[in-house]
Amino acid sequence: MNGFKQTLDSLGVRFNGMSFSQKIILGAVGAATVVCLLVFSMWLQNDEMAVLFTNMSPEDASSALQELAKQDVPTELQNGGTTILVPSAMKDRLRLDLAAKGMPSSGTVGFEVFDSNQYGMTEFLQNVNFKRALEGELTQTIESLQGIRAARVHLSLPKPSMFKRLAAEPTASVVLTLARGNGVAAHQITGIQNLVAGAVENLTAENVTVLDQAGEVLSSTARDDDVGRSETQLALRKEVEGHLAEKASSMLDRVLGPGRSIVKVDATLNFEKIDSQREIYDPASTVVRSEVRTESTVPSSGETSEESTTNYEINKTVEHVVSPTGGLEKLSVAVFVDGNYAADPEGGDPIYTPLGDDDLAMLKRNVELAVGVDASRGDRVEVANMQFQAPPELPAVQGTPLDLVGVVTQYGGKVVLVIMLGVMVLVLRKNLNALLAGGSLTAVGKKSVAAAGARGGASDLEVEAEHFDGIPEFNDQVISDIQDFASENPERVAEVIQSWVHGINPADLAMQARGD
Repeated sequence: MNGFKQTLDSLGVRFNGMSFSQKIILGAVGAATVVCLLVFSMWLQNDEMAVLFTNMSPEDASSALQELAKQDVPTELQNGGTTILVPSAMKDRLRLDLAAKGMPSSGTVGFEVFDSNQYGMTEFLQNVNFKRALEGELTQTIESLQGIRAARVHLSLPKPSMFKRLAAEPTASVVLTLARGNGVAAHQITGIQNLVAGAVENLTAENVTVLDQAGEVLSSTARDDDVGRSETQLALRKEVEGHLAEKASSMLDRVLGPGRSIVKVDATLNFEKIDSQREIYDPASTVVRSEVRTESTVPSSGETSEESTTNYEINKTVEHVVSPTGGLEKLSVAVFVDGNYAADPEGGDPIYTPLGDDDLAMLKRNVELAVGVDASRGDRVEVANMQFQAPPELPAVQGTPLDLVGVVTQYGGKVVLVIMLGVMVLVLRKNLNALLAGGSLTAVGKKSVAAAGARGGASDLEVEAEHFDGIPEFNDQVISDIQDFASENPERVAEVIQSWVHGINPADLAMQARGD
């Protein structure tokens, strides 16, 4: 107890010994620590929320919330009420409980509608439930496809008739709600049509219409009206023209070069659908079909008579002709090609030369073969040679190759000398005093440091260095004198440069050279 009191007393003494600013800082740190502890404890008490269901319909979300409220489960809603959050520890158990109670039901009912026993149901209600179940099963199957967020199927099942001519064919409509950023390919639409047609008796894929959430018809078989046929025919025409133009362009690009030809194709297609049936009779070719002979005798006179009947069948040929639609009826091709370009010897713009008649005729024949021109249909191909607005860039004219060896031999020595001179000029600003002490640069027009060093040694060297008048102004004469000195004393210059590289005082080198 006394130890605890002594600790408190020592802490009080330390606190009283603190300055006002230190007390404020200590109080702020203590308050921040308390707040952090409170937040951390509250965070530990809160359960982590996890997603129970997402993308729920309003009806399913309402039913699920009512069931969770009965169990006193805390919930949170997100994404406009389509996502339900529950405590993470209870997520798996709640999913099983709600699934056992049929939630979420996804708004569609399949053949489970017949699971319950419904006594006294009329035939009409049975047919309605069957149609509802079939639509629900198809809806669930289509929604399981990739890229489809929701679907709705409507079936029209007419009553069967005992007269075949009066019987109506069943039809179906499918409305797709596509996921954001996803589209449906043509083969997927065909697959949905075949899926619905295969699940409904006497229903053909042509009678299944598929739409998207924007009301646009996706199934090509439903576009049999005037507008739908026009759009399909225009798309087919563009496809044919683009394919033929690409065939000719790729060939010309390999021959003339990229961007030096323009090919445009105009194709006239025949979209008439003719379904004809012909019966051809050949009178010259007859076949005995049947022959009947009858003999009769008169009892009183004993006379006998004979009658014969012969039926002939005339040879008949029955033809059922269905002409294909989208056949090529006429073709027109327009081709522009560029000419040749040559470099101007005087350095001006490239000189343009048009192609010859033989070249144009050869290009025309090959284009006709590439696009499949048929003269009997009246197809035409025109090839024109004109100068394009932007001529292609010509490669650089190859001249005499540069003699690098000769250039280095001719100018290399001068370049090295200039570099060495520049290095000497920069370094001589600091070391010219020692340089003059180590050699005789009398040609520069200054005092002879080497002669002074020979007379008095190191002490005289220092005296002469004190009387140095400074770095002379570098003019052409001074530079010429330095070049002459470097050419006459290459070994001395090499020693000086080596001393600069290794950080040696040139005066020391001079003293070593004299044997001091």
